[in-house]
Amino acid sequence: MADGDERRRRRRRGSDRDSGRRPSKATVILVILGVLGLVGGAVAVAYYSPLMSVRSVDVVGTAAVDRNEVLRLANAPQGVPLLQVDTGAIADRIAVLPAVEEVKVERSYPSTLTIEVTERTPVATLDWQGGIGVMDRLGMVYLTFADRKAVPKTFARLPILAVPNPGSKDPATLAALTVAQELPEWLRSRTTTIEASSPADITLIMASKRRVIWGDAERTDDKAEALQSALKVNGDTYNVSSPEFPAVS
Repeated sequence: MADGDERRRRRRRGSDRDSGRRPSKATVILVILGVLGLVGGAVAVAYYSPLMSVRSVDVVGTAAVDRNEVLRLANAPQGVPLLQVDTGAIADRIAVLPAVEEVKVERSYPSTLTIEVTERTPVATLDWQGGIGVMDRLGMVYLTFADRKAVPKTFARLPILAVPNPGSKDPATLAALTVAQELPEWLRSRTTTIEASSPADITLIMASKRRVIWGDAERTDDKAEALQSALKVNGDTYNVSSPEFPAVS
Protein backbone atom coordinates (compact mmCIF):
# COMPACT_ATOMS: atom_id res chain seq x y z
CA MET A 1 0.00 0.00 0.00
CA ALA A 2 2.88 2.34 0.84
CA ASP A 3 4.42 1.75 -2.56
CA GLY A 4 1.10 2.48 -4.28
CA ASP A 5 0.65 5.73 -2.37
CA GLU A 6 4.16 6.79 -3.27
CA ARG A 7 3.55 6.14 -6.97
CA ARG A 8 0.33 8.22 -6.86
CA ARG A 9 2.18 11.10 -5.17
CA ARG A 10 4.85 11.01 -7.87
CA ARG A 11 2.22 11.07 -10.61
CA ARG A 12 0.52 14.11 -9.01
CA ARG A 13 3.85 15.93 -8.75
CA GLY A 14 4.57 15.18 -12.39
CA SER A 15 1.11 16.38 -13.38
CA ASP A 16 1.63 19.61 -11.42
CA ARG A 17 4.96 20.20 -13.15
CA ASP A 18 3.36 19.63 -16.54
CA SER A 19 0.58 22.11 -15.82
CA GLY A 20 3.16 24.83 -15.04
CA ARG A 21 5.12 24.39 -18.22
CA ARG A 22 5.23 27.14 -20.85
CA PRO A 23 3.27 26.68 -24.09
CA SER A 24 5.19 24.89 -26.79
CA LYS A 25 6.81 26.79 -29.68
CA ALA A 26 4.23 25.34 -32.01
CA THR A 27 1.42 26.78 -29.89
CA VAL A 28 3.06 30.22 -29.79
CA ILE A 29 3.54 30.20 -33.56
CA LEU A 30 -0.10 29.28 -34.09
CA VAL A 31 -1.24 32.12 -31.83
CA ILE A 32 1.00 34.63 -33.67
CA LEU A 33 -0.26 33.44 -37.03
CA GLY A 34 -3.83 33.79 -35.80
CA VAL A 35 -3.23 37.37 -34.63
CA LEU A 36 -1.51 38.27 -37.90
CA GLY A 37 -4.40 36.79 -39.79
CA LEU A 38 -6.87 38.92 -37.87
CA VAL A 39 -4.82 42.07 -38.39
CA GLY A 40 -4.37 41.30 -42.06
CA GLY A 41 -8.06 40.69 -42.43
CA ALA A 42 -8.88 43.99 -40.74
CA VAL A 43 -6.46 45.85 -43.03
CA ALA A 44 -7.92 44.15 -46.08
CA VAL A 45 -11.42 45.14 -45.02
CA ALA A 46 -10.31 48.75 -44.48
CA TYR A 47 -8.46 48.83 -47.79
CA TYR A 48 -11.27 47.47 -49.93
CA SER A 49 -14.49 47.96 -48.01
CA PRO A 50 -16.93 50.60 -49.29
CA LEU A 51 -17.95 51.09 -45.66
CA MET A 52 -14.66 52.94 -45.10
CA SER A 53 -14.69 54.97 -48.30
CA VAL A 54 -14.58 58.75 -48.70
CA ARG A 55 -18.04 60.22 -48.32
CA SER A 56 -17.19 63.66 -46.91
CA VAL A 57 -14.30 66.15 -46.83
CA ASP A 58 -13.78 68.59 -43.96
CA VAL A 59 -11.65 71.72 -44.37
CA VAL A 60 -10.42 73.51 -41.24
CA GLY A 61 -8.17 76.52 -40.68
CA THR A 62 -9.20 78.66 -43.64
CA ALA A 63 -9.90 82.38 -43.32
CA ALA A 64 -8.15 84.32 -46.07
CA VAL A 65 -7.91 81.19 -48.21
CA ASP A 66 -11.05 80.28 -50.16
CA ARG A 67 -12.42 77.00 -48.81
CA ASN A 68 -14.00 76.15 -52.15
CA GLU A 69 -10.65 76.57 -53.85
CA VAL A 70 -9.11 74.19 -51.33
CA LEU A 71 -11.77 71.59 -52.13
CA ARG A 72 -11.29 72.09 -55.86
CA LEU A 73 -7.55 71.57 -55.66
CA ALA A 74 -7.92 68.64 -53.27
CA ASN A 75 -10.06 66.80 -55.81
CA ALA A 76 -10.74 64.16 -53.18
CA PRO A 77 -11.91 60.87 -54.76
CA GLN A 78 -15.43 60.18 -53.53
CA GLY A 79 -16.24 56.53 -52.87
CA VAL A 80 -12.62 55.41 -52.74
CA PRO A 81 -11.55 53.53 -49.57
CA LEU A 82 -9.68 55.85 -47.23
CA LEU A 83 -6.56 53.71 -47.19
CA GLN A 84 -6.30 53.99 -50.97
CA VAL A 85 -6.35 57.81 -50.92
CA ASP A 86 -2.98 59.47 -51.55
CA THR A 87 -3.13 62.12 -48.81
CA GLY A 88 0.34 63.44 -49.71
CA ALA A 89 -0.72 64.20 -53.27
CA ILE A 90 -3.80 66.06 -52.02
CA ALA A 91 -1.66 68.16 -49.66
CA ASP A 92 0.78 68.97 -52.47
CA ARG A 93 -2.01 70.20 -54.73
CA ILE A 94 -3.36 72.53 -52.05
CA ALA A 95 0.10 73.79 -51.06
CA VAL A 96 0.41 75.68 -54.37
CA LEU A 97 -1.97 78.33 -53.01
CA PRO A 98 0.23 81.35 -52.16
CA ALA A 99 -1.40 82.07 -48.81
CA VAL A 100 -0.99 78.48 -47.55
CA GLU A 101 1.95 77.81 -45.24
CA GLU A 102 1.24 74.17 -44.44
CA VAL A 103 -1.34 71.49 -45.24
CA LYS A 104 -2.14 68.29 -43.39
CA VAL A 105 -4.54 65.70 -44.78
CA GLU A 106 -5.72 62.99 -42.42
CA ARG A 107 -8.11 60.06 -42.65
CA SER A 108 -10.96 60.27 -40.16
CA TYR A 109 -12.70 56.92 -40.01
CA PRO A 110 -15.08 55.67 -41.06
CA SER A 111 -15.53 57.92 -44.11
CA THR A 112 -14.05 61.43 -43.84
CA LEU A 113 -10.94 63.18 -45.12
CA THR A 114 -9.89 66.12 -42.94
CA ILE A 115 -7.82 68.86 -44.57
CA GLU A 116 -6.12 71.16 -42.06
CA VAL A 117 -4.79 74.37 -43.57
CA THR A 118 -2.29 76.67 -41.85
CA GLU A 119 -2.38 80.06 -43.52
CA ARG A 120 0.62 82.34 -43.86
CA THR A 121 0.83 85.20 -41.39
CA PRO A 122 1.51 88.51 -43.19
CA VAL A 123 4.02 90.55 -41.20
CA ALA A 124 5.49 93.23 -43.45
CA THR A 125 5.55 94.69 -46.94
CA LEU A 126 8.68 95.55 -48.91
CA ASP A 127 10.00 96.61 -52.27
CA TRP A 128 10.21 93.41 -54.27
CA GLN A 129 11.23 92.79 -57.87
CA GLY A 130 9.95 96.11 -59.14
CA GLY A 131 6.72 95.94 -57.15
CA ILE A 132 5.51 95.53 -53.58
CA GLY A 133 5.73 92.18 -51.84
CA VAL A 134 3.94 90.82 -48.78
CA MET A 135 6.26 88.84 -46.49
CA ASP A 136 5.11 86.25 -43.97
CA ARG A 137 6.55 85.39 -40.56
CA LEU A 138 9.02 82.96 -42.13
CA GLY A 139 10.49 85.54 -44.48
CA MET A 140 8.66 84.29 -47.57
CA VAL A 141 7.25 86.77 -50.08
CA TYR A 142 4.01 85.12 -51.13
CA LEU A 143 2.03 87.98 -52.70
CA THR A 144 3.12 90.82 -54.96
CA PHE A 145 1.43 93.99 -56.23
CA ALA A 146 2.39 96.43 -58.94
CA ASP A 147 2.78 99.40 -56.58
CA ARG A 148 1.74 100.79 -53.19
CA LYS A 149 -1.60 102.00 -54.53
CA ALA A 150 -2.52 98.46 -55.51
CA VAL A 151 -1.87 97.00 -52.05
CA PRO A 152 -5.15 96.11 -50.26
CA LYS A 153 -5.83 97.85 -46.95
CA THR A 154 -5.32 94.56 -45.10
CA PHE A 155 -1.64 94.65 -46.06
CA ALA A 156 -1.19 98.41 -46.35
CA ARG A 157 -1.35 98.66 -42.56
CA LEU A 158 1.69 96.40 -42.19
CA PRO A 159 5.08 98.01 -41.53
CA ILE A 160 7.50 98.38 -44.43
CA LEU A 161 10.57 96.18 -44.12
CA ALA A 162 13.88 97.73 -45.16
CA VAL A 163 16.81 95.30 -45.08
CA PRO A 164 19.78 94.89 -47.46
CA ASN A 165 19.08 91.24 -48.41
CA PRO A 166 15.49 90.30 -47.63
CA GLY A 167 14.77 86.59 -47.51
CA SER A 168 13.88 83.60 -45.38
CA LYS A 169 17.55 82.81 -44.65
CA ASP A 170 18.69 86.36 -43.94
CA PRO A 171 19.38 86.92 -40.20
CA ALA A 172 18.54 90.64 -40.36
CA THR A 173 15.22 89.87 -42.05
CA LEU A 174 14.25 87.26 -39.47
CA ALA A 175 15.23 89.53 -36.56
CA ALA A 176 13.14 92.40 -37.95
CA LEU A 177 10.17 90.09 -38.48
CA THR A 178 10.45 88.86 -34.91
CA VAL A 179 10.25 92.43 -33.63
CA ALA A 180 7.34 93.23 -35.94
CA GLN A 181 5.34 90.33 -34.53
CA GLU A 182 6.14 91.02 -30.89
CA LEU A 183 5.45 94.76 -30.79
CA PRO A 184 2.50 95.72 -28.58
CA GLU A 185 -0.48 97.00 -30.54
CA TRP A 186 -0.05 100.63 -29.50
CA LEU A 187 3.44 100.65 -31.00
CA ARG A 188 2.76 98.41 -33.98
CA SER A 189 0.01 100.74 -35.17
CA ARG A 190 2.40 103.72 -35.02
CA THR A 191 5.33 101.99 -36.75
CA THR A 192 5.56 102.59 -40.48
CA THR A 193 8.98 101.10 -41.26
CA ILE A 194 11.39 98.63 -39.69
CA GLU A 195 15.02 98.96 -40.78
CA ALA A 196 17.66 96.38 -40.05
CA SER A 197 21.23 96.49 -41.36
CA SER A 198 22.03 93.49 -39.13
CA PRO A 199 20.24 91.38 -36.49
CA ALA A 200 21.62 93.69 -33.79
CA ASP A 201 20.89 96.98 -35.54
CA ILE A 202 17.10 97.32 -35.81
CA THR A 203 15.43 100.73 -36.04
CA LEU A 204 11.74 101.60 -36.01
CA ILE A 205 10.43 104.59 -37.95
CA MET A 206 7.22 105.93 -36.49
CA ALA A 207 4.40 107.69 -38.30
CA SER A 208 5.54 110.91 -36.62
CA LYS A 209 8.94 110.44 -38.36
CA ARG A 210 10.63 109.85 -35.03
CA ARG A 211 13.27 107.11 -35.06
CA VAL A 212 13.57 104.42 -32.42
CA ILE A 213 16.90 102.67 -32.11
CA TRP A 214 15.79 99.20 -31.05
CA GLY A 215 18.99 97.17 -31.17
CA ASP A 216 18.46 93.40 -31.37
CA ALA A 217 15.23 91.40 -31.25
CA GLU A 218 15.48 90.60 -27.53
CA ARG A 219 13.45 92.07 -24.64
CA THR A 220 10.69 93.56 -26.76
CA ASP A 221 8.36 94.12 -23.80
CA ASP A 222 11.02 95.95 -21.79
CA LYS A 223 12.00 98.13 -24.76
CA ALA A 224 8.39 98.99 -25.54
CA GLU A 225 7.77 99.99 -21.93
CA ALA A 226 10.92 102.14 -21.88
CA LEU A 227 9.89 103.79 -25.15
CA GLN A 228 6.41 104.55 -23.89
CA SER A 229 7.91 106.53 -21.04
CA ALA A 230 10.61 108.14 -23.21
CA LEU A 231 8.05 109.40 -25.74
CA LYS A 232 6.85 111.86 -23.11
CA VAL A 233 10.04 113.80 -23.84
CA ASN A 234 10.26 115.72 -27.10
CA GLY A 235 12.90 114.42 -29.45
CA ASP A 236 13.69 113.00 -32.85
CA THR A 237 15.57 109.84 -31.89
CA TYR A 238 14.83 107.46 -29.04
CA ASN A 239 17.34 104.80 -28.09
CA VAL A 240 15.90 101.88 -26.13
CA SER A 241 18.46 99.25 -27.16
CA SER A 242 19.33 99.16 -23.42
CA PRO A 243 15.86 99.60 -21.92
CA GLU A 244 17.28 100.33 -18.44
CA PHE A 245 18.96 103.46 -19.84
CA PRO A 246 16.74 104.97 -22.61
CA ALA A 247 18.11 108.06 -24.33
CA VAL A 248 16.39 110.86 -26.25
CA SER A 249 18.05 113.22 -28.66
